[in-house]
Amino acid sequence: MRKERLRAHNCRAHESGVSAAYHAQHTISDDDPRIATDGGRDTRTSDRRAVVPTHPTDRTAIGVDLGEHTLYTACPVSMPDWKGAYAIPGDDLCARLDALRDRVAALLAGDADRETIVARVRRRRAALLEALDDAAREICDYASAYDHPVLVTEDSHYEPDLWAWLTDPDAHRGTAWLLPTAHLRLRAVAAEYDIAVATVPVAYSSQECHGCGVIGDRPLHETFRCTNPNCRVETVDADSNAAKVLAQRYYPDQRCAYRPPRSLATGERSALVADGGSPGSRRDGA
Repeated sequence: MRKERLRAHNCRAHESGVSAAYHAQHTISDDDPRIATDGGRDTRTSDRRAVVPTHPTDRTAIGVDLGEHTLYTACPVSMPDWKGAYAIPGDDLCARLDALRDRVAALLAGDADRETIVARVRRRRAALLEALDDAAREICDYASAYDHPVLVTEDSHYEPDLWAWLTDPDAHRGTAWLLPTAHLRLRAVAAEYDIAVATVPVAYSSQECHGCGVIGDRPLHETFRCTNPNCRVETVDADSNAAKVLAQRYYPDQRCAYRPPRSLATGERSALVADGGSPGSRRDGA
């Protein structure tokens, strides 16, 4: 299913198909006693292709936005149309995490012993990590179609803590475990493919327009609207927009420097550019 979906997408997005990639199987130890961790360790020793260092401008930056509804959204900096972004849904993982939380709560309220609860969580966690690794491989397969790809993600400061999500009623599903673990698994799987991963500042990446740099609006969670009347972007998918913004920030002079005051009305910021430069300074001309 993964290969079929990638083939269909790349036929639309690229004139050349997806190139061959290294598909080594990542091993996760079942003996790891830690449940609230990043999801396993890569202890394999294998021969890997040497990555030739290149200047940032010689690499193809592929922004990867992480979320709950859409787990991964990947968009290359060179993609002229945000509709060509590649997205992997996360609703199933969210539902499974919710079900696990409910089950653990029921076990804790009952007479189940600690070993029973830990064993159940360990099994469910292993299945969740396998699903995350499959999704990360799909992103790496997609990225392999580009020359010298580098995956660009936000600079996340969250640490995964599965027990916090399972037992703390105030814990947030995404920040407690899903998103930081998805970030760490993407890094681990990308290493199997010899694909570099870089992080950039996350500030305003979900509010900055990828076309002109203006700070726009998020009228709905799923959409972004550019407030610059001279920009061609108008209303786009918010995750795809954020992914392309992350890709652009990989290159020099593409960091978001604008900090809008809280009292600034939306209509007063239509001409403000997030990175402090001119709207025409974008590398790809978008």
